[in-house]
Amino acid sequence: MFRYILRRVLYMLITLFIIATITFFLMKLLPGSPLSAENKLSESQQEVILAKYGLDDPIPVQYVNYMAGLVQGDLGISFHFDNTPVTQILLDRMPPSLTLGMQALVFGTIAGILFGLIAAIYHNGWLDYTSTIIAVLGTSIPSFVFAGMLQWYFATKWELFPVALWGTYAHTVLPTIALAIFPMATAARFTRTEMLDVLGSDYITTARAKGVTEPGVIFKHGLRNSLIPLVTVMGPMAVSLMTGTLVIEKIFAVPGIGEQFVSSIEVLDYPTIMGTTLLFSVLFIVIILVIDILYVFIDPRIRLTGGGN
Repeated sequence: MFRYILRRVLYMLITLFIIATITFFLMKLLPGSPLSAENKLSESQQEVILAKYGLDDPIPVQYVNYMAGLVQGDLGISFHFDNTPVTQILLDRMPPSLTLGMQALVFGTIAGILFGLIAAIYHNGWLDYTSTIIAVLGTSIPSFVFAGMLQWYFATKWELFPVALWGTYAHTVLPTIALAIFPMATAARFTRTEMLDVLGSDYITTARAKGVTEPGVIFKHGLRNSLIPLVTVMGPMAVSLMTGTLVIEKIFAVPGIGEQFVSSIEVLDYPTIMGTTLLFSVLFIVIILVIDILYVFIDPRIRLTGGGN
């Protein structure tokens, strides 16, 4: 296990180096410059600002300087967010995104598993059809459509929750529900499919013949063995939810990473764009490693390479 994790960490570092390199040069291919919106600046003023941030250096020099800072944990200084370090911006923006992401993931996953279980247990019944319709609608309709509906009915018409902004826990309810729709539908669809396959297996028939109760068959034998595909799908989805969903954060005016990422792209704030991209990449890669390790605990028959070390 230790050797496996060590090898994966090495691969992670190589992957992050490649991502940082590609992101850096893609930024340089974007039309315009960070000073494009500053029409009131004279040429001499623009030259001073470009020199301050090292943007007048040759691109290879800029790349070496950026990678040298990255090795030391320095993501650079934002060009437009009051010259704030990018690391500080991400730390300030993480709590709202993490709050919404965690709530949406937990609520959506639990609700989706319940819907999937109900659909599998009552296969070809009206509960199965209802759960399937909900899952199809959840995966087919964009989250911003649900967001608009939630704002209209629950905030504007019935005045149960705030329309937007960020403050109390009540402000998190509607964006959490809007974000949870897709993971709920995904979890329901995968759970239903895998449970139907598992419940038709020979070992389930054997367990029932040995007198195992139906709840024991479903939860101890059936659900546990149907979770592996779901874990595979929910891992990357967790990263997406917790690092900010761009449209939902814009609709509800949530000061999270997603909203900040869109703003930084609009003004070509290179360090902030690259820092946010690297943050997303780190979380994504770590989640993939955690998923691989979770496989062993979900299904003991799975063994990681080097697991005996």
